[in-house]
Amino acid sequence: MVSDAPVTITACPACHATDAPQVGTAAAGFDTLVGGRQFHQPPYTVRACPACGLYFKSAILAPAELEAYYAALDSAPFEIDGDYPTDRRVRERLGALPDGSRVLDFGCNTGRILRPVTARLECTGVEPNEAAAATARTRGIRIVAANELRDVQPFDAILLTDVFEHLLDPVPLLQDLAGKLAPRGWLAIVTGNADAIAAREWLAEFWYFRLPEHLVMLGERHLAWLSTQLDLKLIEVHRCSHYRMPLGSRLRQGVQAFAYRQFRTAPRSAAARLMRITPRLSAAERWTTAPALTYGDDHVVAVFQR
Repeated sequence: MVSDAPVTITACPACHATDAPQVGTAAAGFDTLVGGRQFHQPPYTVRACPACGLYFKSAILAPAELEAYYAALDSAPFEIDGDYPTDRRVRERLGALPDGSRVLDFGCNTGRILRPVTARLECTGVEPNEAAAATARTRGIRIVAANELRDVQPFDAILLTDVFEHLLDPVPLLQDLAGKLAPRGWLAIVTGNADAIAAREWLAEFWYFRLPEHLVMLGERHLAWLSTQLDLKLIEVHRCSHYRMPLGSRLRQGVQAFAYRQFRTAPRSAAARLMRITPRLSAAERWTTAPALTYGDDHVVAVFQR
């Protein structure tokens, strides 16, 4: 019988070092409703590996729970064609590829990123969510299982977009993908950048870790470490936001974050006293976790080349 008990992570998922110290305070557990089923992320801390620069949760859902979570996850919220700043960066590189180039999108979801180029590039995707994979097929993407990649020809470009953070053992997969690159081929990894989070004390409460499926987050030192492990050259690092946020939303998030910090760190300050009598800000004193702050340059688009 497969256990559904939470898993405690004591060693770095990338290099397996066991001396990773805690960063900031612990985060409370939380529940997420997906497909009519409730999934519980247990309380956790974030640890930073001094050997390779990876950040990781100390407690995660059991593998069976994560599998059920992914199977039930709705792909519709990610269907924002061309609107993610990270997507635009990747599409700029895809646009420079010659016609007929072979591209693999590992974890392609609905094929959002490759959709504009399927008419001129040979596009392959790996996607375990059946509903998302079905949509990707209608967009001209050939869907294969991960274990079928060993029988395919080398790729001119491989995308790993919003996937790295889901990997509990990232290096073997990345080494396998790197081995499938053609000469001068490139691998793009798009994921969160822990170095961009200024409030280190509340790193565990950062919105990226408040998703049960996000297990790890890299720092930029980890990119250099990966370059060595993959025997690839790190040729580009772009720092950008994952989302394009309107000014009003940016201001609201910024004020909420300021209110949360004030109530937590300086509850007797003049600013905190003023916010207590401001209806829309007084609630921040009762918040148990930091509000989402999603407009910063907290993502990285890293390109490695053979």
